[in-house]
Amino acid sequence: MKARVLSFGSLSSSLVRSQTQSFIDLVHREIPRLNCQLTVLPSPQNEEDYENEVFTAVSAAEVQFLANLITSNQVHAVVMEVADLPLTPPEGLDILCAPPRFTPFDAYLNRQGHIMDEMDPGSRVGVLSNRSKSQMKHLWPDINFQIMHGGVDKAMETHMRHSEIDGLVLPAAATEHLGIQGIVAEIYEPGFILPGPGQGSLVVMGRTNDEQTRKDLAPLHCPATLVEIQAEMAFRRHMISDQDLPVGVLARVTGNEVVIEGSTGACINRTMVNGPLNQYDEIGAGLAMQLMSSGEALADLLEAEFPDGLPPEDEEFAGESNFEKEFEDKDEPDELDAEIAALDETDDFLDPDEYRA
Repeated sequence: MKARVLSFGSLSSSLVRSQTQSFIDLVHREIPRLNCQLTVLPSPQNEEDYENEVFTAVSAAEVQFLANLITSNQVHAVVMEVADLPLTPPEGLDILCAPPRFTPFDAYLNRQGHIMDEMDPGSRVGVLSNRSKSQMKHLWPDINFQIMHGGVDKAMETHMRHSEIDGLVLPAAATEHLGIQGIVAEIYEPGFILPGPGQGSLVVMGRTNDEQTRKDLAPLHCPATLVEIQAEMAFRRHMISDQDLPVGVLARVTGNEVVIEGSTGACINRTMVNGPLNQYDEIGAGLAMQLMSSGEALADLLEAEFPDGLPPEDEEFAGESNFEKEFEDKDEPDELDAEIAALDETDDFLDPDEYRA
């Protein structure tokens, strides 16, 4: 029987290519009847376009670029970081395979091998998100934590080649893919630093109706990992939208249930929710609702969205929330009343007590 050729697309950046190649190597080890072809393409973005973007491996524009490779039938699939996925998959695409999760923790890289407790006051340490910055700043208030734009590759260049920062906090999984574990000074377990949604997880994205590729990759698919991903993504959809806000979360499948823990800001006051595996979406949403009912959590989110303080009440500002804009647009009372009535007839709004741990 002739072996099937499965084509993968990848950007040329070190991390994206390493992630894709690691999955292809897994395919060759576990499913030798499959031959994989890798198409590597340069990013459609210029370096200047990354100046205000926070991501791990691929930016929003690059996600869409990779999605277009699939929908235009140039490749069968792409390997993506769950942390970089949009809230809803690009139209016509779906997760075809979720391999076992890598380490979901954060790691600290330092050229001299110093752990964070050994860093001098005022040291400059790069982080990739407000989530990392908030938790780290609470634990080490004398360190100057700086959010790095442009993803892991750019942050590594800043740290290793230009020495513009004294240390760097990255997802531990990224250091595994890049083979740089040797400069990892310490790894933070979730009891210490709570990771972000989807951290440490890769998925294979392909056409929703590509059942052949889904079937071919089935031996590598981990149902437990997919449940954890879906619970965390449901939490993210209800909690933080696409903004970079200080929110940590981690879901774990234990036996016949999924347990998800989340918090905001410094992640001191954490909330945990558990439930059946087939209710991952409701459980993730239930956790978000519990946190959003907390005044402390809302204060954390507002502080991150308006680091310089809330604007004056009589001042128009560009940062108007989507929530406010949505209801300002509903000029007709009857239209708003009809929408509220429709929501009351659905299960979209959950009773938080139903999923309280």
